[in-house]
Amino acid sequence: MSRPLRIALVCGRALPVSLYGGTERVVEWLARELLRRGHAVTLVGPKGTYLPGVRVVMASDAVSAAANLPADIDIVHAHGWTGARFAVPSLWTMHGNAPGYGFEGNWNFISADHAARHGRRTFVYNGIPPEDVYFSAEKSDRHLFFSRINRAGKNVTQAIDLARRFKLKLDLAGGARIELLTRSAVRREGVFFRSFGEQFRFHGMVGGWEKARLFAQARSLLFPIRWDEPFGLVVIEALLAGTPVIAAARGAVPELLTPEVGFLCESTDDYGRAFAEVGAIDPARCRDYAASNFSAAQMAEGYLALYRRILDGETLD
Repeated sequence: MSRPLRIALVCGRALPVSLYGGTERVVEWLARELLRRGHAVTLVGPKGTYLPGVRVVMASDAVSAAANLPADIDIVHAHGWTGARFAVPSLWTMHGNAPGYGFEGNWNFISADHAARHGRRTFVYNGIPPEDVYFSAEKSDRHLFFSRINRAGKNVTQAIDLARRFKLKLDLAGGARIELLTRSAVRREGVFFRSFGEQFRFHGMVGGWEKARLFAQARSLLFPIRWDEPFGLVVIEALLAGTPVIAAARGAVPELLTPEVGFLCESTDDYGRAFAEVGAIDPARCRDYAASNFSAAQMAEGYLALYRRILDGETLD
């Protein structure tokens, strides 16, 4: 058996987060899983960072992250401050889209599509601890949009327009209705004025039980993105809650969904068929599929394999 590793996880925002923060939540889940497997974890991050069982080293930027790194670390895994250069073997995970960035050294991406779009091949899927997600087999008649509503790429505009066309009841979480009027493509599309009516409920920024309830009770998660999603953590959260996903076939999403747990849509007619058929999907099948393919345990296994390859002298492609 390989010896336990001393791993430094670098994150540019304080952990844990209470509401939103996809990258930060992934780092937390990875740290917990590495600890469970007997590895020593050091978390390098800004003031306020704390996770039980983890040694914390404070840093405020890439320079201090590298300067403050303890001498006993075997490998660094950076999820932020990607400009930092460390004196020990290192892995960087890109969580966003950065076309044209010069990826020198050992870089990892979070889906096959994400890696390919950046001219690379190495990827590890994000993973969620299934026990962290509340499951319900009982569904309401309300669909759910759960993304930052003022981010044009998440496409709240189409979500609202689809709900109006197909007479759907739609819950929206990820910002207040007034944010549809902020300076963005969303404002220019005039969707604010189409978002009124009894069928729409805006929940603002939610976490905790309110978030768990929305996911678990939804008839479907509506995810009509219009950008190339690097992964789509919300898709896996919904599936673990037993909620099927109706999504645009963009970015990594086709890697995450099968016909047994959701629908990939390219046209308004595709969405219409999905809304008509989504009730036939088994919630238990959704959870089992996500737990079997996108768990925090599988994510940790993937990263540990990359750590070993790097420590053996390999350069990732």
